[in-house]
Amino acid sequence: MKKTIISFLILFLFILNSLKAQDSCFTPSPFCSGNYYNYTMAAGIIAPSGPDYGCLATQSSPLWISIFVTSPGDLTITGAGLDASDNPLDIDYIYWGPFSSMSGICYSQLDAGHILGCDYSTDNLLNFAITGATTGSYYIAMVSNYSGQPAFVSYSQSGGSGVATCVLPCSFNFLSATPSVCNVTDNTYSISGVMNFSNPPTTGTLTVFGSCGGSQTFTPPFTNPTNYLFSGLPSDSNTCFVSAIFSDGAGCSLNQSYLAPAMCNPNLSVKEGFDQMDITVAPNPSNGIVELSFITSSQDISVFITDILGRSIYFDQVEKNTGTYKKQIDLTPFDTGIYFVKVVAGKSCSCKKIIYN
Repeated sequence: MKKTIISFLILFLFILNSLKAQDSCFTPSPFCSGNYYNYTMAAGIIAPSGPDYGCLATQSSPLWISIFVTSPGDLTITGAGLDASDNPLDIDYIYWGPFSSMSGICYSQLDAGHILGCDYSTDNLLNFAITGATTGSYYIAMVSNYSGQPAFVSYSQSGGSGVATCVLPCSFNFLSATPSVCNVTDNTYSISGVMNFSNPPTTGTLTVFGSCGGSQTFTPPFTNPTNYLFSGLPSDSNTCFVSAIFSDGAGCSLNQSYLAPAMCNPNLSVKEGFDQMDITVAPNPSNGIVELSFITSSQDISVFITDILGRSIYFDQVEKNTGTYKKQIDLTPFDTGIYFVKVVAGKSCSCKKIIYN
């Protein structure tokens, strides 16, 4: 059987990939049209909880696969599972999509509404049938091994005019935000967290900032994961969020909300927050064309606009800006809804909601 497979690869100029199975949606194996894959499914691993696994009653020895479409059309990916003696081995699978980005989909968007196919039969065959895939769309698949014993799964694209590439754009896997308890000496708290991402850009900056204060900027090379910490924030029970954005990541960003602790020392006033800039957005609500303006002192500023899911749609960075910043922003290429403009300048961090009707 193995000799037959090798001859098949040489005949069709496929690329053989023999790697250990990926056991997390955060680290999927990228799929490329034209390649032939042969993966080892490790024993003793169970897929993590969180996703909706649909018809799969068990999820042992998981292999996660990401599919990024670069040319539109149908894609059919087929394969089979074998044991160590080349005998057919029962494998099961599920696949979700489409997604506009990989950022944040593990494990919040792998839900029942995104399941495209699921198989829990006793055979050893794999068949991902993706219909009408569009350029720039993403799909996630998980293959499991019912017996949990060491096994191999081979697969390749067997039909369809769509094309997938293994070179994946930047994406955020998760962003955590953990507030500390209130400090009784000054009614402040700290917020700490971890940024986990894949395929970061090699240029630009990674900025993480909070709507209730605090910001940090990182420069390449970017290390995954990256920790951040904001200190001295006012304990005021407000609902806040932290945003992380790669300036050169083509929309590679993510939001995470948290609740600030309540004031813990009534004998002290709540510490005032970080310096806030008065951001003006007009008109607001708007038909998609807005003018953004604010006044800053002589310092570098970063301007971000994100959608409600934290995906970046606009970024501008100006060195040593003094006076009035004024720009007209066109949101009409995007869907109507709620957007957030965030301005970071030194220790100042301001946020304002934009309503696009």
